[in-house]
Amino acid sequence: KSVGIASTGLMLAPSILSKNSFAKSIFSPNEFKTKVAVTKANNYDRNYVKQKVQYLFEQIDGIKDLFYNGKRVAIKINLTGGSGSSFSSKLKGYSIEEAMWTHPEVIRAAIELIIDSGVNPKDIFIVEALWDDASFNNFGYKEIKDNLGVNFIDLNKPDPYPDFIEKSVGENNFFYKSFKFNQILDEIDLFVSIPKLKHHYEAGFTGAIKNHVGIVPKQLYVLPNDNGRRGALHQEGGPSNTHLPKSISDLFLACPIHLSIIDGIKNAIGGEGVWNPTFQPAQYNVLIAGKDAVAVDSVGASIMGRNPSNPKLVLPSGNECDNYLYMLNQIGMGINNINEIEIVGDGKDLITSVEHEINLPLLTEYQLMPNFPNPFNPSTRIGFYLPKNDFVNLKVYDIAGREIETIIDKEIPAGYHEVVFDAKNLSSGIYIYRILTHNFTDAKKMILQK
Repeated sequence: KSVGIASTGLMLAPSILSKNSFAKSIFSPNEFKTKVAVTKANNYDRNYVKQKVQYLFEQIDGIKDLFYNGKRVAIKINLTGGSGSSFSSKLKGYSIEEAMWTHPEVIRAAIELIIDSGVNPKDIFIVEALWDDASFNNFGYKEIKDNLGVNFIDLNKPDPYPDFIEKSVGENNFFYKSFKFNQILDEIDLFVSIPKLKHHYEAGFTGAIKNHVGIVPKQLYVLPNDNGRRGALHQEGGPSNTHLPKSISDLFLACPIHLSIIDGIKNAIGGEGVWNPTFQPAQYNVLIAGKDAVAVDSVGASIMGRNPSNPKLVLPSGNECDNYLYMLNQIGMGINNINEIEIVGDGKDLITSVEHEINLPLLTEYQLMPNFPNPFNPSTRIGFYLPKNDFVNLKVYDIAGREIETIIDKEIPAGYHEVVFDAKNLSSGIYIYRILTHNFTDAKKMILQK
């Protein structure tokens, strides 16, 4: 019962056959070890989404075994990249909530159903480490908080507590022994992760567990030359294709997930954000839920053409990274073998037993990527792609056109490149970065917000 690319709503582009596509029947008589629900969904109408999420909960035998009066619940959403990304032309007519962020209506539906199960709204905390306040305030998320009477905590800040806490990872850690967290993550009883269904440019797949990268304060996990993001989690212990999966796994060990809901009605392939050179919007028309986060992510990864049982995941670039789902399975933290997962719901036929392709754009043209994060403080990453060796001049200007800094002025080999722009000595405002080569020129705006 395979689902073709056209029927999943993927945008057509030259395709790359996933190196880890698999042709293993999921209907073998293996003993199921966990249950994951999948439902087909094609729009974000409020009542429709709530009915769909409720259906998912019913398919996994309800949630009242977890959620009832007296329980304190954290709900992690995904607002990666900040509000500046909402203006990117790479969204191709999709809104940022549709292509990159957890859609507000999926979050609203989950919270309403958790309240219906008996949890007091004052005991529910929407949590996210914000790139900027506008991402939460201006896109419907604050409205949910206010309408439903729940709380919001920015995990980049210690508030409402005096300071961050140190929380142990445990004895099965892969690299980190502990993490600094907002204290709310130590006081809750249950953790819910509601990510967007996406590929990830450095980790292969973004699901409920990868969503954990946003639970630590960014400013405490930066590197001197990579402080536009949590650089330490990406490369403190080695290259990102081996270190980032360890960081993701350790975060999950420190803060286990009790319920996962993946929003894949509209989503993205080729990366997690518009700053990735292969990013493009997609529409998979699916919602996924379950109580085993590894299993839920494994189903999501399978739908996206990634084999969760392999030790490696294929990256959008065609390279490979260590598979954090495999790593967590190896230490008994969840099920990553599709044959051992009972897939239920009207969308179970989306898990196909035949090889399938994921359409990613073949990079054949020059590209200047949107900076990430945007807005930023005080540094941001600027990426560009060269289809052949070329002389590159990359400069930053203020809004009046005055030159601020020359970042690159030399011959650069073909391929994708990133540089870090540090604006610690500049004042807040709009700046322009421009690339000039022998064959290409382009410019984009970025916002410094101190």
